Amino acid sequence: MYLSHLSLSYFRNYQNLDLAMGPGFFIFYGDNAQGKTNLLEAVSVLATASSFDASNDREVVHWQAPEHIARLKGLIKRCEDDIQIDISIFDPTPPAFDRPGMSGTSSVTQTFELPANMGRKRLKLNGTPHKMMTMIGQMKVVLFAPTDLHLVDGSPEERRRFVDRALCQVQPRYCQALVKYRKIVAQRSALLKRIRDQQEDPRLLDYLDEQLTMLANQIMFERERMIAALNAQASQLQATMSSGREHLQIVYRPSFKTNAEWNTQQAPQHYREQLQATRRKEILQGVCLLGPHRDDLEFLVNGVNMLTYGSRGQQRTIALSAKLAELAYMHSSTGDEPILLLDDVFSELDQTRRALLLRQVLQHQQVLLTATDLTSFPEEIVQQARVYQITNGQLKSH
Repeated sequence: MYLSHLSLSYFRNYQNLDLAMGPGFFIFYGDNAQGKTNLLEAVSVLATASSFDASNDREVVHWQAPEHIARLKGLIKRCEDDIQIDISIFDPTPPAFDRPGMSGTSSVTQTFELPANMGRKRLKLNGTPHKMMTMIGQMKVVLFAPTDLHLVDGSPEERRRFVDRALCQVQPRYCQALVKYRKIVAQRSALLKRIRDQQEDPRLLDYLDEQLTMLANQIMFERERMIAALNAQASQLQATMSSGREHLQIVYRPSFKTNAEWNTQQAPQHYREQLQATRRKEILQGVCLLGPHRDDLEFLVNGVNMLTYGSRGQQRTIALSAKLAELAYMHSSTGDEPILLLDDVFSELDQTRRALLLRQVLQHQQVLLTATDLTSFPEEIVQQARVYQITNGQLKSH
C-alpha cells in the first residue's frame, strides 16, 4: 500500500499542496514550525479520520480558510484496488459579518450560530459519503513520533493508545466496540457519582455492568491476540538491534483478573462478579476502577521489567522494536503494508540506533520521514530518497 498523490487545501499552514508521490523513501526536512509534522498529520488523518496532534478538529483548519473549511485528498494504491479518500473539516467558530447600523450609525459586527446538527467533518470514499467508522483503516499508517520513544516509561494511556490505534485500522468491529465501551464508562461514572450523592438507586448499575463486561470481553480478547502476534515480531527485532543480547516480551496486564480456562462466554460473568466486589469502592470514588480503560502493558527484556530497570537507551530500542512489530502485525493481518510515518525521531536517537532503524525502514514499501536537516543520514541514503525542503508550508524538491 502506498499514497500516490496528496492534496491539501487550507490544512494547518498548507494553503495549497499538490504532491505526486509513490513507493519509496521520502525525507521532508526544514526548520521547526515550518509544517513537517503537519504533513505527516494530514496523511494520518486520511487513515484514521482524526488528528494525532490536535485536541479538536478546528485546530487543523487554516485561519484564512474560505468558508472555514480544510480539505484533504489522497489517492491510495492497495494490493487489491486503488481508492480515493476526501475529507472536509469544518471550523465550527461562528462566522462574523457586518451589517449597517440603524439611522446611519456605524456598522455592527454580528455572529450567527451554526446549526447544532451540522457535521464538522465530511468523509468520502471514491466520491461516496461514508461514516467515520467505515473510513478508518481504508488506508493504513504506522506513526512513530518522538512521544512514542516514551512508550515504555510513559503513561498507561499512551500504551493503550498504541494498541488501539493499530487494532482500529485492522478491525472495524474493534473500533466500534471501543467507542461503545467509552460511552458506557462515561455513563457509568456519572451514575456512580449520583449514587454516591444518594440521587440514584445502586441497582441501576446492573444493566451498565452487563453492557460494560460484554464490550470489555471483546476488547480484551482482541488486545491479547494482538500482543501475542507482536511478540513474535518484537522479540526478533529486539535481538537484531541488540546484537542478539536481548530477548523482548510484551505482557498484557488487564485490570480485570483473567483465567486462561475461561472461554469467551464465561468470562463476562466473572468480570461482573469482580465489579460487584468493587462496587462500594467505585461508588465512594465516583469512577470506574475496572475495565480495558485501566489496562496496561509491560515490557520485559530477559525477564526484567524495563519500566523500572531499563536504561534510557534500552527503553528507546524497545519502542523501536514495538512500532516496527506493529507495522508487521498490520501487514500480516490485512495483506497491505501500512505507510510508515517517522516524525523527527532520528534526532532523538544515538548514531547506532539511527543506523539500525534506517536499515529496517528501508525495507518497507513507503516511508515518510521528517527531520530538521540531512546531517543524520548517510549520503547514499539521501541519494536514493526523494527529498523535499519545507518552508512555511511550501515544498521544494532537493
